[in-house]
Amino acid sequence: MITFPLKTNKENAAVSPLFGKAKYFAFFDGKNLSVEENPYGKGSKLINWFNEKGVDTIVIKEMGSKPFEAISKTPIKVLYAGNDRVTTNEVLENYTTNSLKELSIDELQKIVKEHKGDKSSSCHSHSHEGETKKSCHKKMVAQNPYVFLNK
Repeated sequence: MITFPLKTNKENAAVSPLFGKAKYFAFFDGKNLSVEENPYGKGSKLINWFNEKGVDTIVIKEMGSKPFEAISKTPIKVLYAGNDRVTTNEVLENYTTNSLKELSIDELQKIVKEHKGDKSSSCHSHSHEGETKKSCHKKMVAQNPYVFLNK
């Protein structure tokens, strides 16, 4: 079973960039999709909940250090949803076609580092004086190829 954080509980909701503080989580067992409210509001406690539910794969956009530490002690795989806006249907399609990249420990650590506030490599963290957001994004792709899935 996979799970991923959602911004809302509406149909085809967008994936939430806030893993632990996401309001809702989608659960997909290969056939059925359900959405449940986050009972904890913190990422580290969620991992036990996921284990109890039989989750073997988590799809993320970003993650903090506490859930990362909890996940690293389990056999749960972590897949990357992408940096752009991603909807529930897109995650499910990409999951069923094996188009989501599994993140290594090193890649996850880089995402955690950026989540903690080292946003120096984020397009959204600085002024774009002298460059466009598009050129900034191209630079980000070159610097962080593991994060950006180009199709």
